[in-house]
Amino acid sequence: MNVFSAIAVLAIGGPVTVWAGSSGCLCTYGESCWPSASTFSQLQSQVSQLLIYPLPSASACYPLSHPSGNCTAVQANWLDGNWRASIPGSMEAPNFETFTFQNGTIDACYRNTSITGTCDQGSVPVIGVDARSAEDIQAAVNFAVQHNLKLVVKNTG
Repeated sequence: MNVFSAIAVLAIGGPVTVWAGSSGCLCTYGESCWPSASTFSQLQSQVSQLLIYPLPSASACYPLSHPSGNCTAVQANWLDGNWRASIPGSMEAPNFETFTFQNGTIDACYRNTSITGTCDQGSVPVIGVDARSAEDIQAAVNFAVQHNLKLVVKNTG
């Protein structure tokens, strides 16, 4: 059995956060505190696998004019837990992939492409670590703590 484990640094929100700092505010993607590409390259040098850049599950159905992937598979497997577990950017349930801002607007990538016509990142992490060892996990957690980032653990098995 091939067990896939990923620790992903979240861009926006997340069901699980880890932080030992005192400020109480965590840095999210798009803020000035977000680490630069060169800073993420330092993390890359500390882990055994390439960093991953997860996309929402339904992203294969976008753009509408020329879908980037197999939208038929997305439609057929949308609620299949095994299929969802095999995709780094997929959450256990589709509603966990959306993000609702305080003003009530929603950031998401819907399976039904007619809802908005666009695919947004939602609560899907923008970058992650495909952790294969304790050292990979330590590097990812230490990086998140050092840079005050939200952290989500996704695993199977």
